[in-house]
Amino acid sequence: MIKLKRRKVEGPTSTLPKAAIPPAIAMPIELMTVSQAAQFAQVSQPTIRRWIRCEGLAAYRSRGRVRLDKADLVKFLRGETAQLL
Repeated sequence: MIKLKRRKVEGPTSTLPKAAIPPAIAMPIELMTVSQAAQFAQVSQPTIRRWIRCEGLAAYRSRGRVRLDKADLVKFLRGETAQLL
């Protein structure tokens, strides 16, 4: 019979490789309509829609409705664009 020396292992070990955890996607906190966003930014509704379409303003679309997160709008107005769609 062959005797092998066993070494002590401290703490749990795993032979599986550690997977990279994808960054969490922040959920919208305060959704606004296009009308509310235009009033908040003091611009017209067509301007908000153009910003979504051409400038990269993040928007959520559901059942034909467009909603914007207030935090995304503030970032956009400051020049920190956050693109979603």
